[in-house]
Amino acid sequence: MSTIHCAIDWQTSLPENAIQDMLACSDYWQPDAVHGQQISHAPDVRLAKACLYNRPNSELDSILVSECGQFSIVTNAHLDNRDELALQLHIKDIDRLCDGELIIKAYQRWQENSASHLLGDFVFILWDNLKQQLYCARDHFGVKSLFYAIQSGRVIVSNEHKSLLVPSLAVSRLLSHRWLADVFMPTTGNEFLSPFNAIHTLPAAHQLVINQQEHSCEAYWSLKPQVLPKLSDDEYIAKLAELFEQAVARRLVSQYPIAAELSEGLDSNGVVGYASRLLGDKPLYTMSFNCESLNEHNAAIWEPVYQELFDAIEQWPNVRPLWHDVEADILRAGAHAETFGGPSVVTSWFDPRCFLAQSKGCKTVLSGWGGDHCVSGYGDEYIQELFLGRQYIRLYRQLMLRQQRGRGGKPIKALLRLFIQHQFPQVHHKRLQQVKGLAKQSADLFHHSILSAKITSRLAETIKPYYAIMDRTSVQARDHRELIENGVQRRMTLTEIAARHHDCEFRYPLLDRELVEYAYSLPSHLKCKYGVERYMFREVLKGYTTERIRMRRKADVLTTLDIDKFQRHATESLKRVTAKMVSELDEIFDKEALVGVVHKYPHIAERYLLLIESLQKQFEGGSIHL
Repeated sequence: MSTIHCAIDWQTSLPENAIQDMLACSDYWQPDAVHGQQISHAPDVRLAKACLYNRPNSELDSILVSECGQFSIVTNAHLDNRDELALQLHIKDIDRLCDGELIIKAYQRWQENSASHLLGDFVFILWDNLKQQLYCARDHFGVKSLFYAIQSGRVIVSNEHKSLLVPSLAVSRLLSHRWLADVFMPTTGNEFLSPFNAIHTLPAAHQLVINQQEHSCEAYWSLKPQVLPKLSDDEYIAKLAELFEQAVARRLVSQYPIAAELSEGLDSNGVVGYASRLLGDKPLYTMSFNCESLNEHNAAIWEPVYQELFDAIEQWPNVRPLWHDVEADILRAGAHAETFGGPSVVTSWFDPRCFLAQSKGCKTVLSGWGGDHCVSGYGDEYIQELFLGRQYIRLYRQLMLRQQRGRGGKPIKALLRLFIQHQFPQVHHKRLQQVKGLAKQSADLFHHSILSAKITSRLAETIKPYYAIMDRTSVQARDHRELIENGVQRRMTLTEIAARHHDCEFRYPLLDRELVEYAYSLPSHLKCKYGVERYMFREVLKGYTTERIRMRRKADVLTTLDIDKFQRHATESLKRVTAKMVSELDEIFDKEALVGVVHKYPHIAERYLLLIESLQKQFEGGSIHL
């Protein structure tokens, strides 16, 4: 979770206090140590790092300069393939090297191909003094973040967003219309956008090369199916279990206790079940939902859900559930705007969990999020594959089994819907927008946007409705959409920023690259076998959680929203926002449409209104402008 910084001025010199100003932006999480250093005078190149010590040798990983003096680096990295790199780079004393030193050695051999040889969660900033260029890279799914700005012969790079906005560096604070669309409309974007036009986010699985003449941002990896050996279904599943255990084990490397998110869902139960056994006698602390302990006030809504958790926790002798005694304030307007440096989409949703993890000295929080994007994907698109492949007997049998499981209507009706979808797609899309569910909600919010026409008219070519990418006709195509096209990077950045406030970091076993690539390449029928969705992952979980959780249907998930509570909060927030709306917000938002969203979708409206309040404060303070 260390924050890394770089500032370069190709033409003149940087302000004397620039790097200290950037480092000061990390003071709120009280780093274990801070380092700043001038690497070159012409051009003026400065690196800095605020350190979180979590892994062995991490105290050695500060600002590193190679023995020859050509390469300098700052990293925020947890490399998973250290032993493999040691073999490839002929390193004998690998345990004595920190991850930053390993990346320098990788760059010495592979130059701008280095990132493709790394596994794990990482971002780094490397200066090559001989080539006079900067080389940066971000991990495959964006668990670690990196922002950059290039203007007037000056380059600023950091994973602490606010540090790009320190006054001494004078980066423009012009509000991005694309960001407005990204946070207030259901679009197809994946990356986390800065609210400022001048600040860019390095996409996941990309590397950035910057010199005085030009800069390039290119992908070093893409998700592609592998050619797997011909194995039995049981052998495929055994290998999946092996890779899942490896993915969990990799993320347990820490000098401190481990915490984990836990719901009644398959993914978090799998992570906690495997982590519990791997930790042996060491405690594993868990945080669930809002972390509010069960009491007479919330029992009517949460008691059935909590009972599911209690039943599972009884199976894990070293698991220690953590609870707050009072209701947590999980949504606050602009919760992290001050430390983020601008209108913040980061709410306080993750704070109760991170606070409890910090209270036990944990600097690592495991999360099962992202599993159903691929590794534990539902596999429902297998039906599409059978239909398009004209395997009608197998298709009918699958539909019958799904109906017996309670996950579908009559097979004849399902066949009719498939026929309409593929022969009359316009009719199918219109139906999606009319029935209840995510597609209708997305269509409503897109076509009745709370953004003014003045804003949306400028974005017509760059925004698309979310439901436009919903249709997928194969399991792999759906998984690719969920992992690469639809919001994983945004979630990664949000959780990283939120966890940083509590001196800890999230890790995601189900987004392990090797695990994902293998699961992505497995035969489709393993993901939806015998009418059981998520079949192969359920097999991996045998003996690691309760049978009730392992074999539950999606409809069995008990988590619920207190819509009345959201409605009250959203209505109160609407009154506050409209009572003192500044002129800039009048230009951005359609008040009538906002009232409609509060009425129809209060759970979404509350998030919108919190962000509008954050914008209001920023405009009033003069820290952003149109």
